[in-house]
Amino acid sequence: MSKLEGLYLVVSPILPTDALLFAVERALEGGVDIVQFLSEQENSEVRKVAVKLAELTQGRDKPFLINTDIALAKEVQADGVHFDNLETVPAEVREALGENCIVGYTVNADMEKLRWAENVGADYVSFCAVFQTCTSSHCPIVPLEKISAARAETGLSMFAAGGINLENVEKVLATGVDGVAVASALLRAENPKQTAMAFKDRILKRHS
Repeated sequence: MSKLEGLYLVVSPILPTDALLFAVERALEGGVDIVQFLSEQENSEVRKVAVKLAELTQGRDKPFLINTDIALAKEVQADGVHFDNLETVPAEVREALGENCIVGYTVNADMEKLRWAENVGADYVSFCAVFQTCTSSHCPIVPLEKISAARAETGLSMFAAGGINLENVEKVLATGVDGVAVASALLRAENPKQTAMAFKDRILKRHS
């Protein structure tokens, strides 16, 4: 598997379904590299959205991840699972979804969690939240200096998440992360495609 990097879109049901799927499709056209679906509910509408997101991403050969729910990931043939805790090791996920599935963890600012993720064979880690937002209010704030220090410790793919927008993304990329995870900055954008293109332009310039 090639190293995960680029623009990571976290999709949660913050918009009506049709508007949400429209925004995701436009964002994918603008260059989103990875899509994760996050929902704290379990119902038919959630499954409908997950199926549609799987179709959108598979049609563009982009990885599609489900947050926490291995059964749903298997049901919609997702490419992997993201976890906000360390209760499930990658081997359990790969037993259910296959050896090549992607497994990632939110490690906040905890370097022990980072080392755990690396030791158990995670594919990437995410640092959340680098800035306060309404969608990541449950995450502790991770100082950018902490992410820079983590970069020196690991070769794992690293993403930063939480409150990232076009005005502050340069500061985040300067820490050495492989990509940034955004949600409302794209889903609520007036033009998700152009906004995604602007994010990708900044990411590619930093990594060139």
